[in-house]
Amino acid sequence: MEVPVELKIKYLDRRRVDINHLLSSLDENDFDLAIKLGHQIKGNAATFEFPRIGPIGSDIENAAKNGDKEQIRILIQKMASEIKISSQTFH
Repeated sequence: MEVPVELKIKYLDRRRVDINHLLSSLDENDFDLAIKLGHQIKGNAATFEFPRIGPIGSDIENAAKNGDKEQIRILIQKMASEIKISSQTFH
């Protein structure tokens, strides 16, 4: 069953909010939040038909478990780029 476009757009909007939360979590050294968000993204990206975002969430989760702030920052940028590319398909 295909996910309606409106839900896909909302999904991407929520991921943009997650990016802001992830950046804040890094500033506060809150790796638990980064683990949680990475895990959630990993788990729900495929449901909303964004297979390239899920692995980024998994990588964020793993980097947070290792306390690797620099890698998380790189992955946040990668996710932001993927969200931008995915969003362009709806305009």
